[in-house]
Amino acid sequence: MSPSRLQLEMEKMTHKEYTECLACELYGNKQTNAYNRIRIKYFQPNTNCIYLARKMWYYHAKGGIWRVMAKFIYLKISHKYGCIIYPTAQVGKGFHITHPVGIVIGDCHVGENFMIYQNCTVGTRKYRDQPPEIGNNVMLCSNSLILGNISIADHVVIGASSLVIHEITEPGLYVGNPLRKVK
Repeated sequence: MSPSRLQLEMEKMTHKEYTECLACELYGNKQTNAYNRIRIKYFQPNTNCIYLARKMWYYHAKGGIWRVMAKFIYLKISHKYGCIIYPTAQVGKGFHITHPVGIVIGDCHVGENFMIYQNCTVGTRKYRDQPPEIGNNVMLCSNSLILGNISIADHVVIGASSLVIHEITEPGLYVGNPLRKVK
C-alpha cells in the first residue's frame, strides 16, 4: 500500500508548520494576549485536548525516542479526558473537538477541518484492518461511529447516533442506522 498524501504531509511537518497549525486550531489565527493564550491552551478542555493530540502526533511523526513522549501524551489524554486518540492517527489541519469526552480516534486518515462531538468512534472493525479515510470538511455528531475500511467524501455531516460501515461517495447529511442520506 502506498502512503497517502496526508501521511506524507504529516511526516514532513516542520516545527514552524506545527506551530502554525496549532495557532489556527486553538486561536483561529486571531491575535490574543498572553493571558488568553494560556487560558485557551491549558485551561479549556476542548482546546487543551486538541493541543495535546496535535503535540502527540507531531512527536510520533518525528520517530525515535520522541515516540515514547507521544505514548506518555496518549496516556495523559486518556486519563484526563477519557478520550482514546491514537498516536498513529493522521488528522489534517483544522481539527476541532467540541466536547472531549468518550471520543475514540483509532488508526485513520482524516482530511482538513474535521469536527467531532462527544462519544464518537472512528477506527477499524477488526485487528490489522485497513483504516478509514475521511475527507475534508466532515462533521461527526454525537454518538456516531465510523468503522472499517471505508472512505468518506468531502463535505459530509454524519448525524447523531449514526453507524457508518459503508462508503459515502457524495456530500450531504447522513443519519440513522442503517445510514441514509437526508435531502
